[in-house]
Amino acid sequence: MAGRSVEPGTISIHFVREALRAVSGRGVPESAVLQRAAIPPAFLDEPLARVSPEQFGILWRTVARHLQDEFFALDPHPVRPGAYALLCHGLLGCEDLRAVLRHLCRYTEVVLDGMRASLEITGDTATLRLRDARPRATPFAHATYFMVAYGLACWVIARRIPLVQCHLAGHAPGFEPEYRVMFCEDLNFGAREGALVMPAALLSQPVAQTRDALRQFLRRAPDVFLVKYRNMDSLAAQVRARLRAIAPPDWPGLDAVASSLQAAPSTFRRHLDAEGTTFQMIKNELRRDMAITALREEALSIEQLAQTLGFTEASAFHRAFVKWTGMKPSDYRRRAP
Repeated sequence: MAGRSVEPGTISIHFVREALRAVSGRGVPESAVLQRAAIPPAFLDEPLARVSPEQFGILWRTVARHLQDEFFALDPHPVRPGAYALLCHGLLGCEDLRAVLRHLCRYTEVVLDGMRASLEITGDTATLRLRDARPRATPFAHATYFMVAYGLACWVIARRIPLVQCHLAGHAPGFEPEYRVMFCEDLNFGAREGALVMPAALLSQPVAQTRDALRQFLRRAPDVFLVKYRNMDSLAAQVRARLRAIAPPDWPGLDAVASSLQAAPSTFRRHLDAEGTTFQMIKNELRRDMAITALREEALSIEQLAQTLGFTEASAFHRAFVKWTGMKPSDYRRRAP
C-alpha cells in the first residue's frame, strides 16, 4: 500500500475484558488465552492498563480457534474461521467503496442470524446501518462489527474514511473516550440501531488492493484494524512519522515541526484540531506506546528508559506512566511477560 500505513497504538484493557466477558461460560480457558497473548491476568483489574494490537489480535485468534467462531460468540450463528478471509477475497472483485459496503451487507445477512446490515444514502452522507435482534448491555458487539467493517473498508480503498457520526447499542460508562478514538468524536451510545455515517462522495473511491497485498493483510488480521486507520497524508500522521525518526530528547517544538511541514503555527494547530488531536497529545501518545513496548521487550532500567523518552527526571516519567496506565512502570514490567 504505497504511501499509506496503519499507525501503531495501544488498546485499552476494557476491550480485553469485554471480549472475555462475551465468551464467558463457553469453555474458553481464560488463563491459557491470556498467557498465549502475553497479557498478565492482573491487568484485568487495572482500569488504565493497555495492551498492544498484536496482543489483542492473538487473543482474538486464540478465542476464535477455541470457539470456532471469529465473532466472539456475539451472534447465535458462529462465524467459522476462514469466513473473514473469504469476505476479503470477494471484496477484491468490487469496483468501488459503494460495491464493497453492499457486498459486506450481503455477507452479514448470509453469515449472521441476528444482525442485518444495509447501506443507506441520503444527500451527502452514506450510512452503514446495523439492525440487531439482540439487546446489548455494552457497545462491544456493535463496536466489534464496525471495527472489522470499517478497518476493511479503509484498507480496501487504501485511505482512511473520515466518519461523520457513529451510533452504538449499549452503554460504556467510563470508556466513552476509547470508543471515540476508535471511531469519531460524534458518537452516541444506547442506540436502537448501530450506524456508521460517512461522506457519500467517498463511495466512488475505487478498490486499490491486489491479491498479493491481501495475503500480507491477512497475515496481520485482525491486528491491522484494531487501531484507528490514519491516512499517511494527514497532518497528524506526518507529525508522528517525523517524531518517530528522532530520539524523543531531541524532538523539535511545535513551531519547528510546523515550519518543516511548510505551515504557519496557527494553521498547524487548527489542522490538528480538525483531526481531533494536538501536538502535545501526539507526543504523549508516542511516549506512552514507546514506554509500553520498551517495558515488555527491552532491558533498560526505568531511569534509562525515562532518559530515552526525553524525561529530565525518572520521577516525571513515573508520574506520566501512572497517568497513562494506572500503574507504576516497575509494576507494569513485572506483570508483563
